[in-house]
Amino acid sequence: MQWGLRILGLVGVAVISGVVWYYVIDDGKQENTAGDQGGTEQKAEGRYAFTPHPDMTSPATDENCAEHAYGRIREHLQSTPCDHLSQQLFVTEVDGRTVYASVSVVTMPDDEKAAELRALTDEDGSGNVNDVVRDRGVTIEGMDRLSAGGGYAAKQNGNEVVIVEADLDPKDQSETEGDQKKDEKNILDPVCEDALLLAQQVDTKSG
Repeated sequence: MQWGLRILGLVGVAVISGVVWYYVIDDGKQENTAGDQGGTEQKAEGRYAFTPHPDMTSPATDENCAEHAYGRIREHLQSTPCDHLSQQLFVTEVDGRTVYASVSVVTMPDDEKAAELRALTDEDGSGNVNDVVRDRGVTIEGMDRLSAGGGYAAKQNGNEVVIVEADLDPKDQSETEGDQKKDEKNILDPVCEDALLLAQQVDTKSG
């Protein structure tokens, strides 16, 4: 009798353990699945719908990057030449307001030189690669450059440095300083971050 009770007890423990283990594993799978779905959503297409500006439907490319830069960035590219520069102007809308985003992809000889350029572009007062409007690749009435709006983002992809500058169309800009200008920058910076995803589309030469 005692042995029978012991066996029944062991069987009961095994059954309970199996049930607990099943739910632990199942919950873990559900958590992992949710995490995978979240990761997929983050890697999906960008938040904004960009279209090439009608006056620049394809990228412009040049092997002389220094000619398209100013300040210390220009000096750096003169002493450390790039492989090539690709640029294109895109248009999107945010809350009914038109935003222009200039995407520049600077391809350097190697990753180390790209890292040096990226670090320099992030320094205040170091200059930059000309945005397409400043470089006169595209003319927009009432604008001489996009950098005036303050929208900026940059990143390094291997031996490439991607630089985005953006500004609102003049008709959609605030005429006063202060909080309204800060609100505009809050619009422009996310647009620039999103436009970084266009690098592969702009730099067709590397592909």
